[in-house]
Amino acid sequence: MALVSVIVFFVYALVMVLHGAGYIRLRSTSFHKSPPSFLQFSIIVCARNEAPHIKACLESILQQVYPKDKLELIVVNDASTDLTAQLAEQVLKPSGIAYKIMTNPLQKGKKQSLAAGIEAANYPFIITRDADTISSSAHWLASINAHQQQLQSDFIIGPVTICSNFGMLWALQSIEQLVLQVFSGGAAYFKRAYLCSGANLIFRKSVYEAVNGYQSHWSVASGDDVLFLEDVKARRVAKISYLKDKNANVETAALVSFKALFQQKVRWAAKFTINPNPLNTFVAFCIFITNLLWLVNLTLGFFNPLYSSFGLIFTVFKLLIDILLLFLASDFIKDKRLWLIVLPVGMFYPLYAVIIAIGTVFVKSPWKSN
Repeated sequence: MALVSVIVFFVYALVMVLHGAGYIRLRSTSFHKSPPSFLQFSIIVCARNEAPHIKACLESILQQVYPKDKLELIVVNDASTDLTAQLAEQVLKPSGIAYKIMTNPLQKGKKQSLAAGIEAANYPFIITRDADTISSSAHWLASINAHQQQLQSDFIIGPVTICSNFGMLWALQSIEQLVLQVFSGGAAYFKRAYLCSGANLIFRKSVYEAVNGYQSHWSVASGDDVLFLEDVKARRVAKISYLKDKNANVETAALVSFKALFQQKVRWAAKFTINPNPLNTFVAFCIFITNLLWLVNLTLGFFNPLYSSFGLIFTVFKLLIDILLLFLASDFIKDKRLWLIVLPVGMFYPLYAVIIAIGTVFVKSPWKSN
């Protein structure tokens, strides 16, 4: 058991260090308040019963320091049964921005809604946002504009973090999301991008059309981000980048129950069944088996004194690596309370990771059913 644990931990450490090294070497976008020109963006927001969030989302976009005549905002209302569409209209009508509110008479799901919004878009660059997100900075669009003019990318992975809140469940989601930013950026640096979020995604409409949109994974409820990314990567001429700038960050609300979090992870896990990139499966399995061995070694050390020293060493070194990844993403940490709770979260995370990994094998969950 000890030899297996050492080998697994070495592989885990290597994977984490490589991601961290790539993230460190990413150059941050130089933010320009007066760029040579302003690009035109079509911002797509899909919403299904998002009355509590839609106003804040749209207002954070309208408050951007960016010419409104270079923007259009398309809200796709996926047959909401609440006041989502009316609230969106209330915010957008007096704004002076070009906008459309499209309503599906019957629920179609996020991917179909996005496709309809993208088809209706008039501008060459598409930005997708989730309806429960807000822009962290008034320079979110300016940062995207500066990054694109410097790098001329076809597909830009934007950072996403969790809004400040309180409690163990919030801290768990927040820390996990911050570490995912290191993974996303680090892999993108080595031209092996495999993670991104549709909550803050930027791409050329021409690239979307070149890969036939979401057609290769149309039947999968999720995957408008990572499966789309894989299709774009298949076009070897496409340039993919990660936007390492806290101005470009968007925040999303933490889920308030473990059940909701579990269902979210199940939706995301559906992508793995058809994802052609073995790196996704390898990294996911590496994380799962390391956390499983962490639990096994801790349990053996508790019941058998012969394992106690090894279990302690395994635990400490894993925590150090995980904290290092969090430190690399510290620019995105607004709530310093996270540092106070990082050790309890680190101790609980292996159990959480194992439960999620095992559960996703047996459970299926559609996108936003209510």
